[in-house]
Amino acid sequence: MKCFYGSATASPRDNHDMIDVAPLSAEEEGGDVQRITRAQLIAVIRQRLEQMMGDISRALKDMGFAGPNGRQVVLTGGGAELKGMADYAQGVLGRAVRVGRPRGLAGLPDAHSGPAFATLAGLTCYAASDPVDLRTAPLAAAQTMVRASGSALIQRLVAAFRTNL
Repeated sequence: MKCFYGSATASPRDNHDMIDVAPLSAEEEGGDVQRITRAQLIAVIRQRLEQMMGDISRALKDMGFAGPNGRQVVLTGGGAELKGMADYAQGVLGRAVRVGRPRGLAGLPDAHSGPAFATLAGLTCYAASDPVDLRTAPLAAAQTMVRASGSALIQRLVAAFRTNL
């Protein structure tokens, strides 16, 4: 419902647009289909957005990016595809906001070229730019590796099995 009918911003027409709500359980399937206004859906979405933007604002402040003179905010993930999201975030955060999309990946299907895949694509490009084989990296003096003996591993598996019964 959020993807098809939701929005970060409301309009007067949203009070008149009706949305059919599918039953949540098998018991409700025989009943009447419920209907809500698009404005009701947007109200629920806005409550969650206000909470998230407050968390983002605090995180930016804690990281030293306070004030409107900070850097641009880039939204990624499926939630960034919500209609009006960038404008809403810009108004709440008081800084420039844009929606991030994967770049520089040849052959990426259209279905994977949206903001929902931007973080994954960015992490993939980052990993590919400086491949470090952690198996060959020297260990710091403070780090030690301890391997469990075969019997200790079996004892832990038996204990885990017993606690889950």
